Amino acid sequence: MATLDELEQRLYPSDGSDPTPDESCHVYHHSILQLSNNANSTAQLIRAIDVGKQAVGILFKDCHESRTMHWARLAAFAASMVAKRSKYFCEPLSVHVIRDINCLLSHWEPSISTQNVTLDQSACLKNWMLSVFCDARTCPDPRVRVLMLRFLAFYWHHAELDTKAALRTVSGLILNYEALDEETLLPTDRRGEEKGEPGLLYPLMFLLEGLGRHGYLDHMCQAAITQVRRLIPGPETRCLATLVKRTCRSAERIKAMYMMFDIKAPYILESLTGVVKFFGVLVTSQSTVHASESPGLLKLASDSLVDMISSILEIGPILQLESTTGYADLIGMVNKTLESLALRGDSPKSVWIKVQQDHSHVFPRFTRQTQTMGLSLLFLSPSAGAREASWAEEMEEVPTKYLDSLTQDIMTEPVRLLTSGMTVDHSTIITLLLTSITPFDPFTRLPLCHGSFKSLPRLKRQIREWKNRKHCNREMEEE
Repeated sequence: MATLDELEQRLYPSDGSDPTPDESCHVYHHSILQLSNNANSTAQLIRAIDVGKQAVGILFKDCHESRTMHWARLAAFAASMVAKRSKYFCEPLSVHVIRDINCLLSHWEPSISTQNVTLDQSACLKNWMLSVFCDARTCPDPRVRVLMLRFLAFYWHHAELDTKAALRTVSGLILNYEALDEETLLPTDRRGEEKGEPGLLYPLMFLLEGLGRHGYLDHMCQAAITQVRRLIPGPETRCLATLVKRTCRSAERIKAMYMMFDIKAPYILESLTGVVKFFGVLVTSQSTVHASESPGLLKLASDSLVDMISSILEIGPILQLESTTGYADLIGMVNKTLESLALRGDSPKSVWIKVQQDHSHVFPRFTRQTQTMGLSLLFLSPSAGAREASWAEEMEEVPTKYLDSLTQDIMTEPVRLLTSGMTVDHSTIITLLLTSITPFDPFTRLPLCHGSFKSLPRLKRQIREWKNRKHCNREMEEE
């Protein structure tokens, strides 16, 4: 077996020439042998991973998919070896090794075929990757833990998802959600021809879709619903709320990057399409839809959707010039998301109804922007805004005590703030608790905590009766 020094010499000849394909292939196979050498130190393990990665990069420099597949094969083998060393030799975790293994998978996405990759499906590897992702004692750095999302998606792409591992994965998401910011989720800049790193957005979507499809997100979503009902937002609620907020912020970041830098249109379109799909997974999928319709989370989803669409339309005219078809496909994806929301329109607590109630004033602007580009947003028509305008006229007849003191919307679940005596809606409290590290009473600036507010069931009943009367009167007028 060639030593690491010999492999590096073959990879980088002293005369400055490029290694031949045979030499690169030789280096790649011997780097795998070095990974299986238990006598190697952690530093040598890192060198072996790097040598193997460089050899693959040279060998398949003109074929992105082959390069990605062989890097994935190297990552799978390296992870298996590291897991065994950790279990049998009690070797401490190396952050550098974790980074290097996930760096090998940085170009992998679920859409890329890796059929020729043999993945170790032993309990040893499974426990190791879940410990890194889910246990802050094993891996204290959350930035490193979230990198394992890509390896988890890669692993579950090849292996069967079992209940225990799936629930641990969900726990890891709840533990690490704060580290999943826009910079981590979005692909790297693609200002040149070289394909940049895709970010964690698609692997995260792949995991959420798989977990949701098998019902493994149900417990987290039900916990969030219960926490919202009790006015005590916990980590499950904050996880969902943070991920929804990331959608509009990611769209805003992409828009700003496109306007400030010379970035290729395909990168922008791919990134925005990913953000729209991600929003759909979080808000319209069967596993998360009821949680997204909880007070507070409902408003957050509604606001995020409108902000996301606004960012997409603002750069539309320029983006469309670079890629007419690509931008039309993006608007088609937005329409698909809107259609999914509109199908829930019969539910009085749906995101669709909330969008119409809070944001109908922007519908005409959205319509003008899309029509200028020869496109249309099928479900955000001015007529919907007109319907809400008539509702706004009726709002003038609403008794003041039925209105939220902060938002001036009709309340459904009135709550009194004991720190000021003002009455607001249940959803306003949740929004205040979710959008601030140290929430406070907006009227007195005193801290808000559990016990700082009191539900008002009698006022809630009066509001419900008033709404029913208005509904009956409106039906009689229409007849």
